[in-house]
Amino acid sequence: MRLLIEKIDALYTCDDRRSVLKHAWIVVENGKIAALGEHDSPDGDFDERIDLSGSIAMPGFVNAHHHFFQTLTRALPRAQRGQLMDWLRVLYPVWSAMSPDDLAAAAAASASELLLTGATTSVDHFYLVPRCDPSYVDAEVAAVRDAGLRLHLVRGSMTAIEGDLEHVLSESLGPRAGGIIDEPGPVLADMRRMIERYHDASDGSMLTVALGPTTPTYDDLGFLRAVAKLAAEAGVGIHMHVHPQDRERALCRKRFGRTPIEVLDGAGILGTRTWLAHATRLDSDDMALLADRGVGVAHCPRMILRLGARIPRIHDMIVSGMRVAVGVDGAASNDSGSMLGEMRLALLLHRLCNGGGEVSPDAWLTPHNVLVMATRVTADLIGRSDIGQITPGFCADITAFDMRGIGFAGARADLLSGLLLAGDDTRASLTMVAGRPLVRDGRLLLHDEHALREKVDRAAERLVAHMTSITGVDYCDFGGQAGH
Repeated sequence: MRLLIEKIDALYTCDDRRSVLKHAWIVVENGKIAALGEHDSPDGDFDERIDLSGSIAMPGFVNAHHHFFQTLTRALPRAQRGQLMDWLRVLYPVWSAMSPDDLAAAAAASASELLLTGATTSVDHFYLVPRCDPSYVDAEVAAVRDAGLRLHLVRGSMTAIEGDLEHVLSESLGPRAGGIIDEPGPVLADMRRMIERYHDASDGSMLTVALGPTTPTYDDLGFLRAVAKLAAEAGVGIHMHVHPQDRERALCRKRFGRTPIEVLDGAGILGTRTWLAHATRLDSDDMALLADRGVGVAHCPRMILRLGARIPRIHDMIVSGMRVAVGVDGAASNDSGSMLGEMRLALLLHRLCNGGGEVSPDAWLTPHNVLVMATRVTADLIGRSDIGQITPGFCADITAFDMRGIGFAGARADLLSGLLLAGDDTRASLTMVAGRPLVRDGRLLLHDEHALREKVDRAAERLVAHMTSITGVDYCDFGGQAGH
């Protein structure tokens, strides 16, 4: 299969020289970038010619963090006002009741939304696997494969949950919070099974695997060491949520005489194939240690706003030498699922760190910084050397956005700046994975998005109704708070 993509207004390659080509073209052969250049398109026979007049093109985005299953619980009124613990108390019961078919519907919808907004590869941190049932992972893999998205699946776990939630939830859901709290032995066995069955480290792979509990298990460092040992033996990465709060710091200081990051280091968790989600409360010493170990961070800015979390010092992390990527995060702590939307917010949010006015403009990210974070950096974090840039020999994972709309009027001096700072839409004019167009002119080519949405809606309605009957929680009520 030989394709020509031509008449691109501006092509941001993200190659080693950060080249930007004007009036550009790309030749794709057998799923790989074969050639690219400027001005006159090459002659020859092509199976298809794709005209991107008026569009900006770039490597397909690589989403550094997500939870596909959470698409089942978007924008629930009862979960809209509350910080992390309040939010989890409301949503864990609903998630505990999902079936493999429910997960498949959520994964298909999540993958499709990512494709529509420019992502061609995504991490999915699947940490809530009811009863450690392997059919859930199998259902997700099949759904994402059918959507055409490259998947970096993190087999997560919850051998413990936050605060007193196990006691509170077990009263209504049954032992071990209805089966969502894992036993270490079965989890490790399923992690090994998943690596053996699904991890494909070959060039052009559509499915790779990593490991990681949802949060550090300070009460069971043996489990963390076992995960680190398995990851090292299998040559896969480690990913988890880490943003040490004051109570965690006090606990680790009292129990271990160390900081939380030092405890993770002692357990063998930190390394060049480890990346942490959020990292909203790192101090300078944490950053220095993480940078020394080569650890990266997935920055998910909308989650920060959604749950009222602290704005992380992204600019300081980068200065320290840490690799920082961009992630969408789960749809229940974002409610959007747009990769381009997350990049737009990532460009701006860090400027308000410490209240606004404290971050020097010299340290503000540029649009090109954010593009590289969402392509090359994430690819590097997940161990991929075949995606993340438009260079001959790399996978033909490409996205483009039409800049001819009124939302971009006056934003022509630098088209990438226009894309990330202006515009009122996040839909791609083209998204291609391995040379296969999956989105054209803001529409899915393989699936009916309305049918995908309806399937998720039916599952969500059933789950919420079922859990309301068990817990008595009215998920459609805002909780009787002021203003509603």
